[in-house]
Amino acid sequence: MPSRVSQLVVKVAELCNLNCAYCYLYKHGDEGYKSRPKFMEREAFEALLVRIREYCDREEGRKTAIIFHGGEPTMLGREQLARFAGRAREVLGERLDGLAMQTNGTLIDGSWLDMLRQYQIQVGVSLDGPAAIHDTNRLDFAGGGSHAAASRAIAMLLQAGMSPGILCVVAPGASGLEIYRHFRALGVPRMDFLLPDVTHDTRGVFYGAYPGTPVADYLIPIFDDWFAEDNPGVKIRIFWSILGALLGGGTETDQLGNPACGYVVIETDGSIQPNDVLRICEQGMAETRLNVFQHGFDDLALGPPLLRQVMDEGPPLAAACRACRERDVCGGGYLPHRYSKSRGFDNPSVWCPDLLRLIGHIRQRVFHAKAA
Repeated sequence: MPSRVSQLVVKVAELCNLNCAYCYLYKHGDEGYKSRPKFMEREAFEALLVRIREYCDREEGRKTAIIFHGGEPTMLGREQLARFAGRAREVLGERLDGLAMQTNGTLIDGSWLDMLRQYQIQVGVSLDGPAAIHDTNRLDFAGGGSHAAASRAIAMLLQAGMSPGILCVVAPGASGLEIYRHFRALGVPRMDFLLPDVTHDTRGVFYGAYPGTPVADYLIPIFDDWFAEDNPGVKIRIFWSILGALLGGGTETDQLGNPACGYVVIETDGSIQPNDVLRICEQGMAETRLNVFQHGFDDLALGPPLLRQVMDEGPPLAAACRACRERDVCGGGYLPHRYSKSRGFDNPSVWCPDLLRLIGHIRQRVFHAKAA
């Protein structure tokens, strides 16, 4: 029996209006998006709702959240996304554990705000820092920056009382502290910092100019500033997860701790996939041959071994990780970041030195503070 599916990442748009330099969907060689519909059709979404209802009704009190994703989900159009949100609330009722949307924010205006509030859709905005940093990588197809539009969307969401979160990809070589203080100046209390999506085969291609531990160099000053402020109203998920693991609890992300995965991805054609960042590994790595027209979420065991492994128990630790002092906190790192063509997933994270340094630093700060 697969682990509980508590979230569904629903790709309502296969397209994006930005051309981000590091994008895991479009910049790492997997071209599966070219063969799928540009937008999710009503029939696929309705089939998904049937599968969710069936799955939730098999266990009393079971609920599942829906996260509208892409590509860029706002490219679907406000009216169609409103129809999807309305149908989800209508069909699922108490089985629905919330609606959310991850967006680059560039298309959000007053009409979008009205719709998002009407259907109670929580919003996360992708932002990598102030303009000088954000606009280095997150450009539109004409080469223009997207920071101004994304920041405007965040300000509008905050003014509307919607408490958006920020999702930021770590930029090796940049000042993490400057970026964090920029987010705090915007007034956003929830954020997460994602380690860049590369494998052992592609780290040099994307970040070969940054030897050593550039991710730890970026994150440690942020942690120190956040930890010193000691403000429970400001939540940074990666740090919260590391602290939780250090104190004997679980993590809130599959990027750490090697948990069994609690979500699946639904593509625009209705196909069911595990973590879609696996597409940075090899063409077709995330494909399962399962889809919502023919399969429910109790059918995940019919998928390939990787899907069953990801959903049931978490992938095995690499041999090199089994004796590591941070094994229970790091868990070997994020699965896609462990991959190499020569060894498959039998590697520590490509960011292993960074994770060891970051976790060690947090351990020292926390337990030193407790002893004091």
